[in-house]
Amino acid sequence: MSELLRIFTTRAVEMLSPNDTQSFGIQSHPENYQSDRFKNWQMLCRENNVSTLNMEMKQFLQSKDSIKKADDLGKEWKKAIEGLSSVRNTPDKSKIYSIIKEAGLDTVFAKDKKDKSLYFTQRTAISDTILCLSQLKNLSHPSNMDYLSVFTLMTFVERYYDFNMKLPDYNILKYFDKRVLLPSCFLKLDPCNTEIRSAEFPFLNVKDSLTETKIPGCINEKCTCKVNDDCVPQSKCCAKPRIDIIDLMIVKDYTKSYQAGDLSYIKNVLEGEELTTKHRRLERTEELVETEEEIRQFEEKYLQTEDKASLQKETENIVKQDSAFEAGVTANADWGTYKLQADSKYSNNQAKSLTNKEIVNSSKEVIDRATKQVEEKVRKLISTKRLFETEEINEHSFNNVSGGNISGQYLYVNKLSRAQVYNYGRKAVIDLVLPEPASLYKRLFETKFQGTIPVKPVAPDIKQEMITPENYKSLISKYGLKDVPAPPDFFIETTVPLEGEPGDPKGKNNKSGSWTSAFPCNIPSGYAGISMRVVNIRLNYNEGGGVSINASLGPNGDSMWHQDGGLNNLGNMVPLPSIEGTQMVNVHAWDVTNFKWDLIVRCKLKDDVKEQWQTAVFSKITEVYNKAMEKYNKEFADYQKAKEEFELKEEELKKERYNKNPFINRETEKAELKRMVISYISCQFFDRFDAMKNRVEPCGYPEMNIKEAEQQGRFIQFFEQAFNWNLITYIFYPYFWGKKCSWSEKLKEESNDLIFKKFLEAGSCRVMVPIRDGYFDYVSHFIAYGEIWGGTGILPLPNDPHYVSIAQEIKEQKENFYSDREGGLSVTNASNIVVLSNTDHYWDYYGPGVSALRINADIDREIVIDCKVYRIISITEDTSVSAHTSWLITLERNYEGSTASGLKWSTGAVFIGAPWEFITPTTLTFLRDKSKCLPSYPLKNCSE
Repeated sequence: MSELLRIFTTRAVEMLSPNDTQSFGIQSHPENYQSDRFKNWQMLCRENNVSTLNMEMKQFLQSKDSIKKADDLGKEWKKAIEGLSSVRNTPDKSKIYSIIKEAGLDTVFAKDKKDKSLYFTQRTAISDTILCLSQLKNLSHPSNMDYLSVFTLMTFVERYYDFNMKLPDYNILKYFDKRVLLPSCFLKLDPCNTEIRSAEFPFLNVKDSLTETKIPGCINEKCTCKVNDDCVPQSKCCAKPRIDIIDLMIVKDYTKSYQAGDLSYIKNVLEGEELTTKHRRLERTEELVETEEEIRQFEEKYLQTEDKASLQKETENIVKQDSAFEAGVTANADWGTYKLQADSKYSNNQAKSLTNKEIVNSSKEVIDRATKQVEEKVRKLISTKRLFETEEINEHSFNNVSGGNISGQYLYVNKLSRAQVYNYGRKAVIDLVLPEPASLYKRLFETKFQGTIPVKPVAPDIKQEMITPENYKSLISKYGLKDVPAPPDFFIETTVPLEGEPGDPKGKNNKSGSWTSAFPCNIPSGYAGISMRVVNIRLNYNEGGGVSINASLGPNGDSMWHQDGGLNNLGNMVPLPSIEGTQMVNVHAWDVTNFKWDLIVRCKLKDDVKEQWQTAVFSKITEVYNKAMEKYNKEFADYQKAKEEFELKEEELKKERYNKNPFINRETEKAELKRMVISYISCQFFDRFDAMKNRVEPCGYPEMNIKEAEQQGRFIQFFEQAFNWNLITYIFYPYFWGKKCSWSEKLKEESNDLIFKKFLEAGSCRVMVPIRDGYFDYVSHFIAYGEIWGGTGILPLPNDPHYVSIAQEIKEQKENFYSDREGGLSVTNASNIVVLSNTDHYWDYYGPGVSALRINADIDREIVIDCKVYRIISITEDTSVSAHTSWLITLERNYEGSTASGLKWSTGAVFIGAPWEFITPTTLTFLRDKSKCLPSYPLKNCSE
């Protein structure tokens, strides 16, 4: 079946009168039973304010005003419901009446001063509850009470009291069979927000769409389109498909033959020529991996220069005076300081001797280290070339050495098919347009490559000069370094002990005078002193003025000093001019008796030494990175090779999957469309069909959950039986009705079956599904309320007209839609007249006479005799039999089987119009040969 012809019957819309509505069913909200909340809901419904309506209904269901169980209606109703439920299928009026009286419902129907009864509150509560549950698609939830049955019983009791406790009807069971009718407004609600719809489909609001606008030139020529693969929530909007009544027309076609088509290729081989043709198909993938390695070497040479100088200075000043008075100002500018001191002294008959001797030994040793850096750069380039080739060679050889000229003609092959339209009678159908029908089918077969892509090492994100002792350990951990030189201290301190006893510590009369000494200071190799400070351990001197001590270091004579009166720089850090090697600390003291200082010199690692260590560490980092990259390149090459092999295999499987037998392809198309139609109608996506659990205690075997299997089985059986799925008819629409970003992928799909190719690349598809005869009410109820089996949820029993036997389902799955007929046929080989006996089907006893209506209904109808299909041309009565039980049926062609009598027979659809033939091109080619021909069905021997 490839396409459907339809004849629609338009029927005028009819409005039922109130009396007709009442006879058809029970209104849930008649005017005299409408609560204030219902009136508010009705206003929201007319405004199509779905979100507010659903919110208020949900709040009502959660409140105490809703009916959640029979107890909420009171003990009287609970007793009445239990009693009536047990006898509702029996027509015993007296027993039913006694149950109502014993329940004590008189108080429920008694009216108060406001002419309102308790029944009004109870009835509006249960009707509002039913409406809310129906609106929220939750009325048939397994945990709910049977609201519809309870509501029907309550209205029956109401009817009983309206007729003064005596119903006039003979058969009261009809009260229990009526359906509950909900207000029509709520059945017409659009569950989707119309504003959102406009936002999703902007073209709905386009004005002056035919107005031409000036479009600028292409701005971005690298514009690419990518399908959005983000996981999005499933839409909560459900559709309400329309049911149409049509004459179901189905086109059936079958292959008649294959024919040579247009010329594809000509191969000429001359007389005496031997011609060999090779077809080579090569797929090549090259991969080039390069690894570069650098090695740096350093060489240091030390050049030492010593410069020593010795200076000895002696000064002696002797002053003798018998008697003198001195008053004045003394200026002291020693050691870079300037000090003013006011003095007044008197001496009489005294001899004063002042001796000032200053001996300075200065030794300067300068060691200049010249570093010669020899850099050796070795570039090691490793090139790995991987070549992946897939080669296919087809060789054709033509040997015409001893023959005449040959011309080989290759022709395209076309398939010739014959088609016929059949009428299956009046059917209720659902006609849908579904998007991209093959999307899920193709996705289910997508298998992702399971290989793990290697992680590319991260290039070092640190520069050589950024390496410090502080981040040294973190770098070892981060890059996995081994055998890395330990970091030198960028800053160290060296201590020079300064200690001496320049004078006699016995008092002010025994002052020490001037004292000078030198102490060696060794700056560690690779470092330079940059500053100094002093830790004062001990400093003693006699009382009196003029006390001072200083320690100088470096070529500039930078010093640490202390003078009497507390003036000093001992707490300071004094900068030095980057001294190296062995230096002398010169100490000069005046009137100091003894002292002990620790001169602490702060040293900084020299830049060249620091750089050498940083280079060694950075080289290790680079070495580790290069090895990691080499390993990565190898693993990535293996990954790419495995992935290419996987994709090649998947492509072969895809070709095999898309080029199956056309019969299998048609079954695949029907299955996918059936799934989409069920989702469209039922507003579910098969997410909850998990009654079979994968692992169940105690052995962990797959086992079913029986309760879930029961519930899901009812749903499955409803949809399998409610529609004639094997009569589903569809037509595929082109790729451009689908997502624009998927156009290129759709057009790449290939299949030798052109119908299946249309399925794979379809952007949309029109589908028509017939409803099984007798299931119109069930399907209508499901579309309106979302409830299966008419709201009962119970499968039909074998004696129910809705019951479908498993034998019938098997017949329909095997494309058997023929109806067995009464009587037996007598047939004669090579005759187109068959005799039907033992049936008066075509006789009208009320006429009396031959029934033209029944005969006309079978004219042009399929008749199946001994598994062969013929067409009925005419039916006349066999007048040789007086009981009107014998009939002569004329076929469109002679009977092809053996002569027989009493054969069973059946009829099918009605032939509509004449058959026709059409050609479908294929991708096959055919070498024309006089001794061979293309197949024609049924297959026979052929000749030119």
